[in-house]
Amino acid sequence: MSSNIKIFRLDYSGSFEEIAPENLLNNLTLFNVLIFYIPDLKRMYVWMGKKAVQSLKRHIPQIRGSISRTYPELKILRNITIESGLEPPEFLNIIGFEEEILKSNIKKLEVRLLPVLSEISRLKEKSDKFFIANNYGEAIELAQKIVNLARDIKDDSLEQDQINFINEAHIRARASEMLNEIEMVCREKTKKFNQLVEAEKYEEARIIVKEFKQKYADKYNLSSIPLAQQLLLKEENMVYRLKIEQDRFLKDIDNFFEKFGESTNLIVLKGTKKFLATIHKSSLKYLDNKIKDKMNLLKSKYLSVINDLCNDLSNLSDSALECIEKGEFPKALRIYEEIVQNLELNNS
Repeated sequence: MSSNIKIFRLDYSGSFEEIAPENLLNNLTLFNVLIFYIPDLKRMYVWMGKKAVQSLKRHIPQIRGSISRTYPELKILRNITIESGLEPPEFLNIIGFEEEILKSNIKKLEVRLLPVLSEISRLKEKSDKFFIANNYGEAIELAQKIVNLARDIKDDSLEQDQINFINEAHIRARASEMLNEIEMVCREKTKKFNQLVEAEKYEEARIIVKEFKQKYADKYNLSSIPLAQQLLLKEENMVYRLKIEQDRFLKDIDNFFEKFGESTNLIVLKGTKKFLATIHKSSLKYLDNKIKDKMNLLKSKYLSVINDLCNDLSNLSDSALECIEKGEFPKALRIYEEIVQNLELNNS
């Protein structure tokens, strides 16, 4: 056998396990898929057993990429796939087996398995179909029968092969159950989210999505589930739309602050009063307190100006009464006209 050769056994998840060269013959079975890497040639061989099932074979196109990612130091210039019984001389020379020895070993396995081989083949074909169709419960049940048959004929390799298959099926079954649960919850959350958005209860809508992400984001890649991705996108678009509206209101509030800085005449006060009445209801639906805080500042400033105005009116009223007492009626009339003009604010 070539020195430094690396040998791996493919499993049903698409990953692989390195095996020692001294255990090679025991792994050249009817059902295994083995990977040989030859450092001197920078070449990879994929060897398929005669009875290797489709759920193993379907990973073969990805093996080269998987090996390169797991072992970046292994440079692969060429990869070759070989079926059992059709091994070229160069391959046999590399692994250190004569053709007759390898064929004899495979033949012994076939003869030893002959009484149950057809049953195993039938069960493996059915379990493989169930596995590919995501019907993991049926696949596990059939694989367990194969495990029992393998124990009857003392085929440790086949037994381990099916145990690995069962373990992978269990993992995928749990993932499938989780996916079904997430999709069901997504439908419920999306319906509730839409109802809350329609009712302009945006904070409650955002909390629904936040709780959903907290529960499932660490358990599953939500971006890979269309229903979940749709819900997350709905929330993202809602927040973006509200931010645009909020920024517009904040700008309007800033404009009124500027007007107060320039003047506090009757027109400005009327406009502020109308604006505060309009924005109050709108501000309640936004997702943070920026608008409420700024609105309260504007309202405080507005009330302060109104309070000053009321004090001024009170002083004017006192002045008008003094004028009447002195008999200065034209002056008192002018003062009352000023008072009436200012009081129009209350009827605006």
